[in-house]
Amino acid sequence: MADDTPLIAQAYELYKSGDSAQAEAACVKWLEQSPQDIPAMRLLGTIARETDRPDKAVEALGFALQLDPNNPYIAGELAASLVLANRISEATPLLEALVKQLPEHAISHYWLGRAYLGQFLGAKAAQCFRQAYELAPENDNILHMIGVAFLSAGRGRDAEPWLRQFAKKNANSSIAVFDLSISLQQQVRLDEAAVLYQRAIELDPDNAPAIAALARFHRNYNRYDEALTLITEALDRLGPHPALAAVYSRLCDREGKVDEGIRVIRGILDDSDALTPQRSVGLFFGLGRLEEREGNYDQAWDAFTRGNQLFPSLYQPQQQELLTEELKNTFNAWSLSTMPKATIPTDKPVFVVGMPRSGTTLVEQILSSHPECFGAGELLTVSQMAGELSRRLGGRWPTAISNLTPDLANEFSSRYLELINALAPDAKRVVDKLPHNFKYIGLISALFPGARVIHCIRNPLDVCVSNYGTPLSPQHTWRPRLETLAHAYNQYRSIMEHWRADATIPILDVVYEDTINDVERQGRRIIDFVGLPWDDRCLKFYEHSRAVVTASTDQVRQPIYQSSKERWRRYENHIGPLIDALKAGGTNIERPFSVERF
Repeated sequence: MADDTPLIAQAYELYKSGDSAQAEAACVKWLEQSPQDIPAMRLLGTIARETDRPDKAVEALGFALQLDPNNPYIAGELAASLVLANRISEATPLLEALVKQLPEHAISHYWLGRAYLGQFLGAKAAQCFRQAYELAPENDNILHMIGVAFLSAGRGRDAEPWLRQFAKKNANSSIAVFDLSISLQQQVRLDEAAVLYQRAIELDPDNAPAIAALARFHRNYNRYDEALTLITEALDRLGPHPALAAVYSRLCDREGKVDEGIRVIRGILDDSDALTPQRSVGLFFGLGRLEEREGNYDQAWDAFTRGNQLFPSLYQPQQQELLTEELKNTFNAWSLSTMPKATIPTDKPVFVVGMPRSGTTLVEQILSSHPECFGAGELLTVSQMAGELSRRLGGRWPTAISNLTPDLANEFSSRYLELINALAPDAKRVVDKLPHNFKYIGLISALFPGARVIHCIRNPLDVCVSNYGTPLSPQHTWRPRLETLAHAYNQYRSIMEHWRADATIPILDVVYEDTINDVERQGRRIIDFVGLPWDDRCLKFYEHSRAVVTASTDQVRQPIYQSSKERWRRYENHIGPLIDALKAGGTNIERPFSVERF
């Protein structure tokens, strides 16, 4: 290159030829001579971003934006660099302003989607990526990110068609195959998902998330030895990868290797600069669980708190209070007795409801151990039907249901029954144990007048502490803060008290503490309530070979134990705000419901 060529021109030529190091050196030298050269700052930012130094890119582009504050393209490059540097809160307002200013600029929508994804806002991210894909339909990376965003939102069914399209175009991509497998996993199509886990590992034997997913699959089916072998071999070969460590912590807890699990997780967290929030979450909750097992309750609470702090505060108390009142008004005693109901005769559905971590998985496991009962897991179908039915009726949930017609009631009832009949054609009862179906008992009454509801109750402090210490999906927006946790519990209690007074279908209260004190007596109540003869296999629920994919997987693989009773006392010094907020909302923390005790 000629000596008289300007340094900035040399920098561009070097960058185009792939010599990023020399291009950067030329840029720096040029900026020493021309410190306000914006194109040089932008090139420096681009090189830094492409060489995995986003903080350096932020520095260069920040100077450029100060010099040209109205340039949307510099703002976009800065925002993209902020996202890569995990400085999401700084990037988001820049990108939100940018998509308004440049609505036809696909890359701006893309990076806003990335910013929302970094805040666990999967549904909002998916909207951004879809907008970007409409503007740039040739971009397979954006196609992929639509599916990834739906996965982040826990919407595997919505993710599947996008990820299938991406996998079809990238048949030999381990990442494409693995992400498609997660969409199947979220739909509880576990055997199909496992085939793809294995295919992803064949394509890339070092795909740690796929190895971790296959180990979880074995764990879900009570094959702990296979899971542990798979994870330990991968850890030996690949080192302490976050995805492997999160599963390993669960296995260490069960296998009595608590110290080893703590050592591995703390080693990864000590290198926290290399971790994204998404990768950190499972590690903090895994660490908290292991520290609790060791009796280190202050350290456990600190780990739970750090994990929760990674989630944004999105819960809106006033909106939830309005929804509660609308539910009560829409489904009052008079309307429940007079609204149209489906006429398809069936007593097959059983709905197990309650707050998460209230014993719903234990009740389902007891039921599914009966040879005439099938446990379908946490189906999202009822909540999805509520939204679709409301739209069909020209309104929104729940008020639109006031206009329900007999034909629509039969149509939606038939669709649900087709689903559960496909899952278990020969079963007399099918258990849908999505805890949040407590919000839909009014709709369930209309669509399935012959159904039964089992309401799981547990000490409110134990429920809330268990929720706080469990990495539930981001849809549980109330969970990361003690005050919003208490508010959500109070709203749940208010809704359930309403159903228990006004619902037209039978509801059985099952108290968790009573069940672990006398599992046979409570088990017989449960089996009798759903109209089945007693079977002794229900007492050996922990031996059942069915897959369990909830946070209670390990607990229901063991005989009844008492250690979860009054768990909250271990953290009494930390939960003052929770206790105060529960009481302020009217909850009796010793006995939240008036329950017939056995």
